[in-house]
Amino acid sequence: MGAPRVLIGGVGYRWMRDASFGLVACDALARQVWPDGVEVADLGYGALYVALDLADANPPYERIILIAAVRRDRVPGRLYSARWAPPPADDDELQERIREAGAGVIDLDHLLRIARHFGGLPEEVVCIEIEPADVSGGEGLSDAAAACLDETLRLVRVEALTAPALRRHVGSEA
Repeated sequence: MGAPRVLIGGVGYRWMRDASFGLVACDALARQVWPDGVEVADLGYGALYVALDLADANPPYERIILIAAVRRDRVPGRLYSARWAPPPADDDELQERIREAGAGVIDLDHLLRIARHFGGLPEEVVCIEIEPADVSGGEGLSDAAAACLDETLRLVRVEALTAPALRRHVGSEA
């Protein structure tokens, strides 16, 4: 049996300060050494395409860890991590999210709901989010977001290497 598959994905826009947080984190994570079965990917190319790619993954992923900057009226520059619990399905909301995704809106919640609809998400989905302080155009994270980058990399590594089947696979490395 092969190694279980874990996907670490960054969601966001390039060159929009904190809105690029997930992509900046994934760039750093891609430079790290990972055991077989762990993949790091830039998922900032749109929820419809990502959802279809996830649904077509063979073998499917056992765990997906998504990193993004998401405005939820929380403390700017603070990091949040949680298992994703799918909300009740609402066809009108899903259609609106698909329309926006088709128009080029890159949004973590769009990705999650659309990918769930198309059967692309495993049971274990972990979202690591930062409440953005600055999403204006430009390069570089705000000071608040940059200060959270090392903790994000640590959190992602723990989440990726503690997937139950991966822990059994890598033994003492987890």
